[in-house]
Amino acid sequence: MSSHSEDHQNKRDQPKHHSSPSSDTNNNHQPAPAPPSQPPPPPQPPNNQSPAHGYPPAMGYPPQMVHTHGGPYPGYPPPPHGYNQYPYAQLPPGAPYYNQGYASPQHDRCSGFARGIIAAMFVLIVLTCLSSLITWAVLRPQIPVFHVDNMSVSNFNTSTPFTATWDTNLTLENPNHKLRLYLDKIVGAMFYDDEESLGSSWLNPIFMETKTKATMNAIISANGSAQNAVPIWLTQEMSKDRATGSLTFALRFRIWATFKTGSWWTRSLVIRVLCDDLKVNFVGASGNGALAPGKRDNCDVYA
Repeated sequence: MSSHSEDHQNKRDQPKHHSSPSSDTNNNHQPAPAPPSQPPPPPQPPNNQSPAHGYPPAMGYPPQMVHTHGGPYPGYPPPPHGYNQYPYAQLPPGAPYYNQGYASPQHDRCSGFARGIIAAMFVLIVLTCLSSLITWAVLRPQIPVFHVDNMSVSNFNTSTPFTATWDTNLTLENPNHKLRLYLDKIVGAMFYDDEESLGSSWLNPIFMETKTKATMNAIISANGSAQNAVPIWLTQEMSKDRATGSLTFALRFRIWATFKTGSWWTRSLVIRVLCDDLKVNFVGASGNGALAPGKRDNCDVYA
């Protein structure tokens, strides 16, 4: 009984072998050797960046190091206490830059100098205008008055060469209360019908005190010289009008005058005097005539 139990136990402990058609073949051939094992890949450093959703993380490449501007570059020790981590004056890399214009000190000095010159010129112009207004209000300068008293014509001949002499007396008046009048240079010219000059002459200077009158004698001659010859067509026109018994002339002056009051104010200017519509009546066929009687206006004066 005990022997039977032991045999049964031995059979149960032995492994069971299943036979197959290829078992004989496998017994005759040795199994192929296993390929050499690959070395394990190096450990990957931790990656703080999470992979994109739906894609596996990239293998074989270290993660990109992101540097923020708040600290030093990786791999370098921090700067000592009290030192700036950017030793240069330029901005840190990647910092925003705003192109803000600024004026250099030299440009400011030039602008200030130009503004000073403009302000000085403006003040000077204002002061000049104020001075002129004050002077005008105090002195009240007035131009002189010219009036033709009489005029005579002699030796009037319209044949070639043309000859004539005009002798004119005028009264001058200085109406200024505080200004003395100096007529430094005087040139007079006689015209016919406001067209052409028949002759001219320089006159003597005249001085006039305030509120005074003076007389001026103007003698103008046409002596027939070739230098001051009168055009033939003009003499023909005067000959036709002379046949009616009268001719109308115009006497004009150009005067360089000076107004003075003491020694603190002086003004020089050029005065133009126009004495027009001077009608001369001739006696018969002679070459002599005189200014027609009648009331005449003062000459026109322009300064």
